[in-house]
Amino acid sequence: MLGAGLICRAGAGQRALVYCAGRAGGLARRRYSAQIPESDKLSWMLLPTKKPAKAPQGDDAQSTTDLLTKAGYLYQSSAGIYTLMPLAQRVVAKIEAIVDAEMQRVGGQKLAMPSLLAPEHWRATGRLQSTGEELFSLKDRKGSMLLLGPTHEEEVTAIVKDMVRSYRQYPLRLYQTTRKFRDEARPRAGLLRGREFIMKDMYSFDVTKEQAIASFDAVEEAYRRCFDRIGVPYAVADADSGNIGGSLSKEFHFVSGVGEDTLLRCGGCGYTANEERAQSTPSADASQERGVSVYRIQSRQGDRDVCLGRVVVTAEHRPSALKIKQAWPGAVHGPLDVVLEATFGAGESSALRQALSRDADGAGDSLLLVDSSAEDRLAAGWLGDKCGEERSGDWHVAAAGDACAKCSSGRLDSLRAIEVGHIFYLGDKYSRAMDLTTQHHGQRTPVQMGCYGIGVSRILQAAAECCNADGRGLRWPFAIAPYLAAVVPLDGADRTAEVCAALVETRVGDSRPFPGQIAVDDRSHLSAGFRLHDAQLLGFPVTVVMGRRFAAEAVVEVQLRIPGLRLPSEVAGAAVQGDGYEHRAFVPVARLSAFLELALQGAA
Repeated sequence: MLGAGLICRAGAGQRALVYCAGRAGGLARRRYSAQIPESDKLSWMLLPTKKPAKAPQGDDAQSTTDLLTKAGYLYQSSAGIYTLMPLAQRVVAKIEAIVDAEMQRVGGQKLAMPSLLAPEHWRATGRLQSTGEELFSLKDRKGSMLLLGPTHEEEVTAIVKDMVRSYRQYPLRLYQTTRKFRDEARPRAGLLRGREFIMKDMYSFDVTKEQAIASFDAVEEAYRRCFDRIGVPYAVADADSGNIGGSLSKEFHFVSGVGEDTLLRCGGCGYTANEERAQSTPSADASQERGVSVYRIQSRQGDRDVCLGRVVVTAEHRPSALKIKQAWPGAVHGPLDVVLEATFGAGESSALRQALSRDADGAGDSLLLVDSSAEDRLAAGWLGDKCGEERSGDWHVAAAGDACAKCSSGRLDSLRAIEVGHIFYLGDKYSRAMDLTTQHHGQRTPVQMGCYGIGVSRILQAAAECCNADGRGLRWPFAIAPYLAAVVPLDGADRTAEVCAALVETRVGDSRPFPGQIAVDDRSHLSAGFRLHDAQLLGFPVTVVMGRRFAAEAVVEVQLRIPGLRLPSEVAGAAVQGDGYEHRAFVPVARLSAFLELALQGAA
């Protein structure tokens, strides 16, 4: 005879879980029917985990890509191309849900543009030529060229041009989450540098520049909320717009020692920028006796290198090709090279004058760029008479230890990071090229645009990278973990639903996070050691182990693997042991909810 039922239902978009309580044979102990969805049982999952013979150390330590593969999150199809296995897809779905919520909060309308693109619009904007070999192209059966879209500025501009008739229909903020393609010469680091990837890209359309900047600011704040919710430490850096174009650009990075990007951050004012974009002044103790260096600026044209001019920087810096390219806006489409010609000390003014006035391949009448940090060292007449136009500016790559150019008092520190988002104010680069205009206040002007990208699949791997400090297994941030909890019934499996019900009842803050988020390792054909290894490898935030103490005393072992979690030595009457990677405690099932409610404060 069954008594009253306890029914716990998931929130919107989640599957309901039902656990029914009752009495049997006059026993006071509660019993539960095991109505656990089959899809939440590990025995039903395609989960090809692998147990290593021993944990690799030092230089032989496994990469995060290896770890994700061994944990059954990724399957490599070919170089730079991966299948996202079911658990990885759950992580991606949670990232997308966070992004959708924040994009729609700022007026984003979701659409789905094609992956196969016609090249005509790319020719109009010049990107068919400038993108180069990274652009995948193919031909259909009629011989017509098609592109596999790496980004969709041209496509969305064509849509708006064709469908919007009045300035009253602006502003527009259109976005999609889809697969993009890039023909990487050397695919590496798994999802961080792949040939096929999942990306969210939003495009804003406004009538005036002021409105477009307001859109940029609004989406920047939405991005900050996205990354706050995801829960991995991040930095926002001034950046270059690259091939996308535009005059205002910011990158969002997860801070990680294995990141490909170098950021410079001021310890005083907090100014942060990509190394190539960062602005600095030489440190106060930099010796002027070190002099200056002269570099040749050249660009590949046809089959030869053509000298465009020279740049003078302080000897302790190197020139920034990215900044130097801005001296020829729109005129230089290919890469620039800077080649050291000579370094001159304080007593070599005559040799310096001779070098700067020398005609090299017709460069005598070309541009001379003088870095502002070198001007003090040239003030004593080092330059003398020279040929060509001189232009002063910031032409050097900033370095750790330099003084911050924003506040002057702080010093720049270097940190490695992984780019996971990039936002651009485009202005009229694409609208002018494709004749997207609007009539406003009596005149027709190009529409102002912005674009905003988040690397969804990059976040999956970057989050795993940042939260896997010791290599023992994954540790997912609470917000994007594939499952929030795993139950491992080594003993007393018939009472698994009782433990699941205690999890479902747990409140963290104002919500119950566990309905629909509990995986049950019911693979009884595997050894206890293998299942416990998987619990650690898979990286679920909460693991509840039903072992011998559960059979004898209804006590479970709780393992918490949550990045940044700090707990006292006792929580809800249970002793807690932790080593920075995980926390463990033995907790009676009757107090499991109370223990987790206290332990997880601030994690959800």
